[in-house]
Amino acid sequence: MIRRLFWVGVGVAVTVVVVRKGRQVIERYTPAAVSERAAAAVDDAGARLNTAARTFRAEFAEARAEREAELMASLRGELPGQGR
Repeated sequence: MIRRLFWVGVGVAVTVVVVRKGRQVIERYTPAAVSERAAAAVDDAGARLNTAARTFRAEFAEARAEREAELMASLRGELPGQGR
């Protein structure tokens, strides 16, 4: 168990070092215009993902509320579309 944990830690440390060094190499050899476009693309993708997550959360909450109302109505013995 301790050996596995040790090797997982070593793997995490090596991964962090490789990612950091890789980013440094990319920054050093990539023209500024390319890196700016890449950064803009990442920002745009992040904004789109954030919008999608908000939309999903709102639609999920609405569907959950509708289903909860249906279940509560069935517990009270009401027919669908019939309110008390």
